[in-house]
Amino acid sequence: MNAAPRFPDAALSPEAPRTMPSPPPAPPLAAEEERAPTWTERCLGRAASPTWAGEAQRLLLGGALAAIFGVALGLRHGGTSLVFGALGAPAGILAVAAVAVPAFAIVLALANAPLEAMDLLHATSRAAVRAGLFLAGIAPALAMLVVTVEETVTVDIMGFGGLLVAGAIAGHAFVAELRPQLATAPRMTRAVLSVALPAFLVFAAVLAARVWWLALPMLTEAS
Repeated sequence: MNAAPRFPDAALSPEAPRTMPSPPPAPPLAAEEERAPTWTERCLGRAASPTWAGEAQRLLLGGALAAIFGVALGLRHGGTSLVFGALGAPAGILAVAAVAVPAFAIVLALANAPLEAMDLLHATSRAAVRAGLFLAGIAPALAMLVVTVEETVTVDIMGFGGLLVAGAIAGHAFVAELRPQLATAPRMTRAVLSVALPAFLVFAAVLAARVWWLALPMLTEAS
């Protein structure tokens, strides 16, 4: 009589552990640096290797955003006021970039500050975009205000108030951009800049306010 075939005990036991194939490893997550930057990040971010053309484009972008605010001011009278507003609102920002910043660059050179012309242009363009974004952001509310209120003084206060706040934002951004580099300057240079930098901010504020006063007649003429 033939003996029955013998099988391993593990195969006959219902409680025998069964080895399951391990799942394939999950694909690695995409690195954070591979994410495409947003439009705002490209406008406000610090360029790793800034160029003259790129910074000039960013400066003009800040002026174009400020022009939206000027158009909103011109809606009160319409017609040529729209053109005056579109040109007058960015005029204050561009005047500071064309007049005040080069004058400040001369002071920095005389004080032997550790800054290059590109550093100043980079700080100026980022400050201009910040001011332009603020003005473009409040432009819809201002447009609704100028076409609905009757008192001219209300439009004047809101218009000049928005421009002055935008100037303060630009000044703060300009100083914050240059502060880390100026902190490494020699002691005598820092002493000179402690006076020159506030003087530059005052001069820039007066210049921008004067340009806006002359270039935006809809804020100074009687209705």
